Amino acid sequence: MGRCVNGQDTGHVFNVTRENFQTEVIEASRDHPVVLIFFAPQVPSSTELAQTLRQMVDAYSGAFRLGLVDMSQDPGLAQPMRVQGLPSIRAVQDGGLAGALDGPQTEAALRQLIDELTLSSSELLREQLEQFMQRKDYDGALRLVRQALKEEPNNSAFLIEFADLLALTGKVEDAGKVLESIPESTEGRSRVARRLDVMERANGLDGVNRLRKAYQSAPTDSEACYSLALKLAADTEYEEALELALTLLMNDRAYGEDAGRTLMLQIFELLGKGSGLAQKYRRKMFNFLH
Repeated sequence: MGRCVNGQDTGHVFNVTRENFQTEVIEASRDHPVVLIFFAPQVPSSTELAQTLRQMVDAYSGAFRLGLVDMSQDPGLAQPMRVQGLPSIRAVQDGGLAGALDGPQTEAALRQLIDELTLSSSELLREQLEQFMQRKDYDGALRLVRQALKEEPNNSAFLIEFADLLALTGKVEDAGKVLESIPESTEGRSRVARRLDVMERANGLDGVNRLRKAYQSAPTDSEACYSLALKLAADTEYEEALELALTLLMNDRAYGEDAGRTLMLQIFELLGKGSGLAQKYRRKMFNFLH
């Protein structure tokens, strides 16, 4: 990716001056968001923040442009951007101010600002939901999705998450109705359909505690192993479910026509793309099968 070298503009990093501000910042921001970092060599915290942002341009594959404003060379841009101290960051998008950060910042705070500029509404919602999902706060996640749907009621990605959360909060029938309204080709739809399938199959089983006792008393019983794994998958206890399904795969591939492997694949689908847990157990499954 580009670097700003010896005052020259290259790639996605460039020096900002009063002469190029209108074209390189205001007008260019209609195509890509522009992040401005106001710094001065005599303020170490500001130069450190500028270097961090340089690295982030690479990490974001040029999804935004970084404008370097050296206040020791020309303090004239401070007033229109309402900069009162260093370091300061201003985000410009679609020709207007889209965000501001003042003072030293953590990388997490920088990422939040840049994500809001560069991610689609669906991607941004997914990131916000992740925090709720990690602590299994499905009610909180559901409130977040309902609010998003008020703003974009026909957003298919939002509807997918809405159906999934309805299922996770026990509103299976409602989840099914929402799913029916979503085109089958929509990305993520199969994940929700799989969840409803797993929940329906697990619905007739005993509770987890009784199933666990049954398995512990007969650890070689393939049915007991599968039933517990299925119930745990329905309860989103994915790691334990995967471990049991892998055990079944290794010990009794004939059971249920390779039911252990099939259940592992279904859990991978529930975990979604990019899941570290899914990658871990894919490797374990691959190593055993090959």
